[in-house]
Amino acid sequence: MSEESTARDERAMTGWHLLAFLGELVLWGCAAYAGWVLADGGLRWVVTVAFLVAIITVWAIFAAPRAARRLSTGPRLAFIAGLGIAVAALLAVAGSWTAVIVALASTVAVVIAQWFDARRG
Repeated sequence: MSEESTARDERAMTGWHLLAFLGELVLWGCAAYAGWVLADGGLRWVVTVAFLVAIITVWAIFAAPRAARRLSTGPRLAFIAGLGIAVAALLAVAGSWTAVIVALASTVAVVIAQWFDARRG
């Protein structure tokens, strides 16, 4: 196998990448939903957007595949788990138990997918 084809294979999308990406989107949506259910009136939109921007920003800095300061596997998985638990806690405060389950399930999916992907690499 040539060096070029090996590099291409390492960047190829896998099922683990897809699962992690979809889990990330769901977790981000849960963060936005937490902002929506925790605030009232005109502040609702502000809090929703703030929660969404906050989670995407910290994700982009520390957990995204091309992040400049991407954490190594162990700390990154702990970071993702912490984000998921924080989002679930916000949803629990709001009393949205179905959303708590969705947030935790998406967090587990992302952690498992990234763990298996790291083992593959």
